[in-house]
Amino acid sequence: MEKKTQRNCTTHGGWAPLLISARGLHEPLPRICYGTVFTEYVLNLEKYYQGIDRPLRRCHASAMVGPLLLVSLAIERRREKMERGEDRISNLPNEILQSILCLMPLKYAIRTSTLSKRWIHLWQFNLVSSSSLQIDFSDNQSPEQFVATLDRYLQLHGNRNLDKFGIFFSLFEKFFPKFENWVRTVLAKRVKELDIDLSQGVLNYNRVTYMDDRMPFVMTNSLFNCNSLTHLSLSMCNFSEPFDSTNLVGLNSLSLDHVNLTDGMLTNILENCVSLESISLKRCDSLEVVEFVGDELKLQKLFMVDCRGVDGMEISAPKLESFVYHGSMLFDHDFSDVSKVTDAYFCSGLDDHDENFLEILSEFSHLKVLTICSSSLFHVLVEDLYDDEDDFPMELRNLLELQLVVDLTSEEHLNGIFSFFHLCPLPCLEKLFIQFPSNLDQQYDISDLEPLDVVFQNLKWIKITNYDGSPHELTLVKYLLEVATVLESIFLVMNQCDISKNSLSLRTVQQQLSILPKASKDAQIVICGPLDRDCTMNPTHTTFYHQDKY
Repeated sequence: MEKKTQRNCTTHGGWAPLLISARGLHEPLPRICYGTVFTEYVLNLEKYYQGIDRPLRRCHASAMVGPLLLVSLAIERRREKMERGEDRISNLPNEILQSILCLMPLKYAIRTSTLSKRWIHLWQFNLVSSSSLQIDFSDNQSPEQFVATLDRYLQLHGNRNLDKFGIFFSLFEKFFPKFENWVRTVLAKRVKELDIDLSQGVLNYNRVTYMDDRMPFVMTNSLFNCNSLTHLSLSMCNFSEPFDSTNLVGLNSLSLDHVNLTDGMLTNILENCVSLESISLKRCDSLEVVEFVGDELKLQKLFMVDCRGVDGMEISAPKLESFVYHGSMLFDHDFSDVSKVTDAYFCSGLDDHDENFLEILSEFSHLKVLTICSSSLFHVLVEDLYDDEDDFPMELRNLLELQLVVDLTSEEHLNGIFSFFHLCPLPCLEKLFIQFPSNLDQQYDISDLEPLDVVFQNLKWIKITNYDGSPHELTLVKYLLEVATVLESIFLVMNQCDISKNSLSLRTVQQQLSILPKASKDAQIVICGPLDRDCTMNPTHTTFYHQDKY
């Protein structure tokens, strides 16, 4: 038993046995995810101190202050005890331990209270001195325990200011008064970043209700009497009406998810919160006609995700640089000033119709970075069959990076990709990312795939994720190798199990790829797993909103 415990401990950098000795080798090891962070900090200090010659140590020590000096001296005095396997860390002075705990996230610092009696209350120094507080409701707590815990945390924190406060909870109606008091307490601490997520217990993606049909919490206007707020994030709670945002004048970033935001409320926010640079609106189904208009708008980032009631959108934002839109594109639009937008994301659900996709994309022909889904490209295929010569080709002359999120690998979706390359020439494209679905249960017939004659003269890097060597994927790889004349590398990211040595699927893929012709004699085909260093090149957009939790 002792040998097994010792082997497990050495994986934490050699200091973990000291953490165990506070309880004894024969007692069960507590769940302490903080071990590596804690011990590496002390170990690095020891290495630093060892690297200084002894005469210089005395000179250097006279100029050192804080935990570095104290830990170094303590390590020197306890070196002999360390060799005897004694608990060096627990014997350090409180000041040193508190300094170390302050470097750790609060939830990890709290776990140190299980080590021994010496550690029971040390974590409280972390809480008292912290300027950031993130509280998440966990499965091993009852709602009553969570409420009592948060009450205690706020009481221990006293009247000190907070920079950040976040809470993730499933709020029951009987706790509404408590929750309102927490918000008032936090705002009184001049909090700058407030993140309230009450989405625990949401039934599913399609319903904006809890499992037990309880009502969402309503944020009254009086709760926002705090002009120190720069970041506000709300999920699964509503605004009261009439809505007034005049006390949020300092707001720089706003994120709303499953909130009863109306057109009038959004207008009120844009008129009063003149410093807003980032707006994220997700599943705000009360929106109908949204307008982001004004020469004085400072808006730089705009996210619109599954706001299903929207049937009209106007954007005239001279400083807007990034635009993310996920949802149906069947809406009237007027994008009179999106000239500064350099990266955009356009994707829709599988059941949506995107006849407007190319028309909307034409407003962003100056993009440098673009992510689109294959469902939208299905309509590109239709346009290719019945295109108007006056509208195409539509050259994306500045595009350097393209990411294709493939929802399905049907014949229509893959032909949509080929049609996109045909209708929208990409003369400057350097990076291409293709994201296949991770769990593809159905394979489609690809006998009628029709790759079109296109040449990529600047395409240097391609990365295809969730590659499994199936016929449709192999056809796409073969096509890209034939049309990319200066290609340097194509990375094929396979499942970690498939990439293991002697894997049949890996050998099959290697055999398939070895006979493919290449337009670029320097092109390298790199097969790797998702965790391999060779696959560290990532696209600008890494979040796919159809994978959201609800």
